[in-house]
Amino acid sequence: MSLKRFRRHAKIPLAGMAFFIATLAPAATAGQPPAQAGAAKTVGVLVLAHGGTPRWNAVVEQAVADAELPYPTRVAFGMGMHGGEVEALQQAVTELEHLGVEKVVAVPLLVSSASEVMRQYAYLLGLRPDGPWQDHAEPVKCQVPIRLTSPLDGDPAVAQVLLDRAREVSVAPGHEVVVVIAHGPNTEEDNTRWLDAMGRLTQTIKAEGGFKDVLSVTMRDDAEPAVLAKAVADMRQTIEAQAKENTVIVLPLLIANGGIEGKIPERLSGLTFIYQPKALLPHPKLSEWIASRVQDAVKNPG
Repeated sequence: MSLKRFRRHAKIPLAGMAFFIATLAPAATAGQPPAQAGAAKTVGVLVLAHGGTPRWNAVVEQAVADAELPYPTRVAFGMGMHGGEVEALQQAVTELEHLGVEKVVAVPLLVSSASEVMRQYAYLLGLRPDGPWQDHAEPVKCQVPIRLTSPLDGDPAVAQVLLDRAREVSVAPGHEVVVVIAHGPNTEEDNTRWLDAMGRLTQTIKAEGGFKDVLSVTMRDDAEPAVLAKAVADMRQTIEAQAKENTVIVLPLLIANGGIEGKIPERLSGLTFIYQPKALLPHPKLSEWIASRVQDAVKNPG
């Protein structure tokens, strides 16, 4: 698929979301069934991701390209509410409108729906009327409906990627305990929701991988110092206890490399474990997930 990419940067004095926009040329609709080709003229796709290093962003852009969406598509990277990035998000939405789309499907490429970033996406897209962000930025202006899909949460596609990652380093699954470590949120309520979704993932990995056990923990890297310290202590205690009688495999539950994956082995220093450093991307299952989210939203617009 032929792609054109460019980035726009603007500076305006708003506090909080670092958005960088990469524009992808619409996928060709030749050979598509008539209904899909017709939909391509009326649906625009906006993929939302946390954003990171150029390497991190490039992996996400490639995953979106590999999804081969038959719709005009824009990718927005953001992690808060910083200045010109909100303006760039507005530009991405406006560009989709100018292409004649009648609705926008926004797909958040996030690990969990229980996150501040997810709530900010909803606010900026005009789908959440209130919140602590009103003093920092206004929602983007859009003349067509926007549908925000759910993020990854406990989707089976994520379990399959993690299972593949575990199998790459596994030797004797029946004697191995896999520990999945996610970034995690700040609040206790959100953390409970993260762990609930991760529990669904670990059940699948254990059942299909034949591992002795599969556990999940959150590192809560952005939480206040006391919360972070307790999370790291709990994480270390879990791995130390399992390593007494088992081989421990540690998997990061992160979208892409180039972020905090290096902090995990640092905070587990002195313990015995096998670290699989690969994040979810790149993996074809994530491109399939993006495509399925878009198609579900197109077929079920409610």
